[in-house]
Amino acid sequence: MIYSKQNTTSERLEKELKSIAHRLKCKDINELLYFPKYFQVETVRRCNANCLFCPKNQWDISVPYMSDTLFTKIVKELKEYSEWITFVDLQRNGEPLLDKKLPERVYQLKQAGIKCVLFSTNASLLTEDTAIRLLESGLDEIMLSIDSINKDIYEKLRVGLKFEKVLKNILTFFRLREKIKPDMVIRVRGVSFFDFNNNEDFIELEKWVSYWTPFKKSQDRIYMKRSHNWGNQKEIDGYNENPEVFHPCILPWSTMHITTKGIATICPHDYNAIMNIGDVNQFSIKELWNNNKINHIRMLHETGNRNEITLCHKCVTFDPDYSLENISIKE
Repeated sequence: MIYSKQNTTSERLEKELKSIAHRLKCKDINELLYFPKYFQVETVRRCNANCLFCPKNQWDISVPYMSDTLFTKIVKELKEYSEWITFVDLQRNGEPLLDKKLPERVYQLKQAGIKCVLFSTNASLLTEDTAIRLLESGLDEIMLSIDSINKDIYEKLRVGLKFEKVLKNILTFFRLREKIKPDMVIRVRGVSFFDFNNNEDFIELEKWVSYWTPFKKSQDRIYMKRSHNWGNQKEIDGYNENPEVFHPCILPWSTMHITTKGIATICPHDYNAIMNIGDVNQFSIKELWNNNKINHIRMLHETGNRNEITLCHKCVTFDPDYSLENISIKE
């Protein structure tokens, strides 16, 4: 999907916008101005790990937890659009299981009619009791982050976490899923720094896939995300920079991210919401989704000028072929 500025014609951009609408199951890009399809709602901005690829030390942690008042306001508005919304992800920055109210918040969203509620976790706090509470809360999907089945590699990447504990928690969750909610979706997901020209790296990835494949049911996914540089905000060892890109990203038409403070933005890489499109405490989500700030971002993307936005410059993270799923999964 990457192409040069010289090849960025109005016809090409129009085709890309139609592709985005198709990915979001709409006939026309303008339909997507109705309301966000996807949400990431950050209820906690703390983490118990110090992963090498995470900009944790750059986070604004002045509001570590989302207030009940703000969360209730968000749920109330989402309820009005529950048929339209595809999913709500209760995670952004931070480890969501540090929020002791997480199972109750999942339940609130399910009671509001949200079809899919999910979150991503490093699984270090996914005890058996917590797993049971989450499965019984109505949680539809969970993303379990584990980048290697090699203890040394894992603990080098996920500084502060213990491999044996995380592995035990994940295996326990698979077992409990079968007993309590067998139709739930589990994603086993890692962050990849693999060099596919290096045979040892490729073998390591194959070992990782081979280990998890026997646990996979038809609805599950096992895949790696490629590493990224957080919208040009963090230097990452092993990150291969992309050339400039000019096609529009799906996010300005699909996704709203809400921080613990209630600040809305459109990108998960925007960890401190510098691309602030407004405050959910003061405005409705509907109002923010159609204001001048977000429409300016859309205009830059739909005219091939996304590189004027620092966070969007050279980013391909949300292109359809960005993950390593096609490389790493053999059915």
